[in-house]
Amino acid sequence: MSAQDNTAARLKAIVQVLAEEPGTPVKGSDVLAAAVARMPLSAWESEVLSGGVARGVKRLSAATATLVKEGLILKGRTGWTITEEGSRYAAAPGAVALAGNFGHRLGAEDWAPAADQVQMAYSPVSQSWELTAQLPAGTYEYKVAIDRSWEENYGAFGVSNGANHVLQHDGGVVTFRYDHRSKDVEVTVLDGALV
Repeated sequence: MSAQDNTAARLKAIVQVLAEEPGTPVKGSDVLAAAVARMPLSAWESEVLSGGVARGVKRLSAATATLVKEGLILKGRTGWTITEEGSRYAAAPGAVALAGNFGHRLGAEDWAPAADQVQMAYSPVSQSWELTAQLPAGTYEYKVAIDRSWEENYGAFGVSNGANHVLQHDGGVVTFRYDHRSKDVEVTVLDGALV
């Protein structure tokens, strides 16, 4: 994992730590320490900078501004707390993959939920996971796989272990959006039409 990926994982850990203490302010330094305990620093991140703080902790501390901006946590004099939106985010899966017969088009193997190339990115604005890809014309089948394995997966209409989603695509840019509440996928092609 890159330093950026590590920081993103630790930000998710911060929200999860605060979700374990809903309504109770927790000292920021304690929250940061708990996040680092769940996702230890690499050798590079462990280097202590001139201020006496490890590089990874300094990066994480600065990155928490994103959590405040997105409305997931609040920082106050008495400590940090989680918001209602943050609680929903904390309950969300750590990784969501769109695994299907187009994996090779994205630089991965087909039907490989652990591949980085098929991981969807979470959007706090839409509260969904998104993946945009340029695909040639064809028929594509896929499922959503949670946390990089097939143990928890959703097919058409959000059915657990259900039939594959099927997309008849004329070619071009397509965006997939997965909503963990409905467990279903919405597809938008470049011209804005929903599939």
